[in-house]
Amino acid sequence: MNLFRSKEDALKWSGFVAGTEAGVLSLAQAAAVMSTPRHSARLNGSYVSSRPDFTPRFVEKLMEVTGGSQYWDPR
Repeated sequence: MNLFRSKEDALKWSGFVAGTEAGVLSLAQAAAVMSTPRHSARLNGSYVSSRPDFTPRFVEKLMEVTGGSQYWDPR
């Protein structure tokens, strides 16, 4: 993971690959995705057995914060 101060910094990075702009998320977007139970319930004693139940909400939030980007669609 690379962290940058802004999207503009990420786009100027020497390792940036043109055409992958949709892969750049803001900190707020990443935090919203990570706030779903798929990530926030990791210390729950039944996390492993409950994980499949968390996936639909994770995908829904991911699609919401990325505007339905095909780049981020895990389906």
